[in-house]
Amino acid sequence: MKLKRSGRVLALGVSLAILPLIAPGVAAAAPAIAPIDLGTLPGDQYSQVNAVNADGIMVGSSTPLEGQIKYHAAKWDAQGRISALPALGGEQSKATDINRGGVAVGWAHKDAAWNQAAVKWAPDGTVTALPYLPGGDYAIANSITDGGVIVGAGRAADGKIHAVRWNPDGKVVDLGGLPGGSYANAEWITPDGRTVAGMASDAAGNNHVVRWNLAGAITDLSPGNPYSTPEDMNDFGVIVGSAEVNGNPKPVRWERDGRMTWLDWPETNPGWGRAVNNAGVVAGGGYLVFGTTNPVKWNRAGSRTTLSTERGLAYDIDRLGTVVGLENDIATKWAADGRRTVLGTLPGGDYSVATHLAPNGTIIGLSDNENGRTRAVYWPAG
Repeated sequence: MKLKRSGRVLALGVSLAILPLIAPGVAAAAPAIAPIDLGTLPGDQYSQVNAVNADGIMVGSSTPLEGQIKYHAAKWDAQGRISALPALGGEQSKATDINRGGVAVGWAHKDAAWNQAAVKWAPDGTVTALPYLPGGDYAIANSITDGGVIVGAGRAADGKIHAVRWNPDGKVVDLGGLPGGSYANAEWITPDGRTVAGMASDAAGNNHVVRWNLAGAITDLSPGNPYSTPEDMNDFGVIVGSAEVNGNPKPVRWERDGRMTWLDWPETNPGWGRAVNNAGVVAGGGYLVFGTTNPVKWNRAGSRTTLSTERGLAYDIDRLGTVVGLENDIATKWAADGRRTVLGTLPGGDYSVATHLAPNGTIIGLSDNENGRTRAVYWPAG
């Protein structure tokens, strides 16, 4: 299961808005819980988990402390023990997703010239480069189903980046992009493999949320908006993210039939939907007041509940409606009834964020340590 994006540059300069209702229990918080450091590969200083499967096996990257960021693909077992995933001969690689069978996908450089291929790693770590599009020389794999269908992006013979699907038999399928656009990226695929979602640029260079069906036909889900961004898709093909209105992003849910549902948000302030569960309940946030982001949750009807009036943002939501994110730069969990639990930091750290709730209740995120290094961490279920 691919995790949510863990960072966003938030725009300033928004107007005041009336605060909405606050969730019950927002004033009380359970004591902080210390996270467990998932560590790094030997010689590295930073790490991040990008995906976790139903068995608790995690994949992501480990990074050294150097002037230029260099990624090394990494894997953690369910007990949190880290190991390196083999590369293709180049220095860098990153794992982006893992399925129930333990097959991971991502990308790796093939040589010192940084020629990049999409790859998959078998459960035993064996690495295989996925085929390029005809005439292409670059690719990345983003997501994989339990059945082995992989989606991502790659450069085609026309020099543009096209969305790509790799079938279980290894065949590469060009999903293309929007007419006149130069970039398309397939980021998610439903478990049944029938719906793919991502982002594509139009002829003017604006990014749009798009969807591909099983036959590979693309649909622009926000044709009337100058700019839109996807953040998550649930198992039924419902997508959340934002679409631009009068220069500001507004939180949106795209339904299975492609309809846009505008989520309740102040008219002049930026906001984002970050995650959606299978019931269509959305977590996210944005600027409810000038200069401060707040974590919020939207119900199926699109009505908003503010999880905290303190600075923060919500990053993920599970099937029960539990939300995780951060409040005042510290990882936080909000139960479905609004009860808040501060998840704490590594010893000596002053920042942490919970980015994902695994199906078994394990929480995954990031935390600074006493040396100011950002480490992948997790909080066990319970």
